Amino acid sequence: MATSVNISFFVSAEPAASAASKKDYRSTAYNNYSADLVDLDNEVYTLEVEALTESEASDKAERIAFEMGIQVSYINIYKQ
Repeated sequence: MATSVNISFFVSAEPAASAASKKDYRSTAYNNYSADLVDLDNEVYTLEVEALTESEASDKAERIAFEMGIQVSYINIYKQ
């Protein structure tokens, strides 16, 4: 089954003052994503996944949905 994917970005209104303030406390290169899974009955399930790219986040969310038995109509991916 094909699943459509929408990707959005949350952007802070206040830009970082310097590169030093952009440092992350985590040592991994993964990003945090929120995935809204919409099933065939228009019910929404929200997951949080760590991935390198939006595509990988979508794949992980789709795999989790499959394992949970959710038939996904489409997925919205949000970078946090």
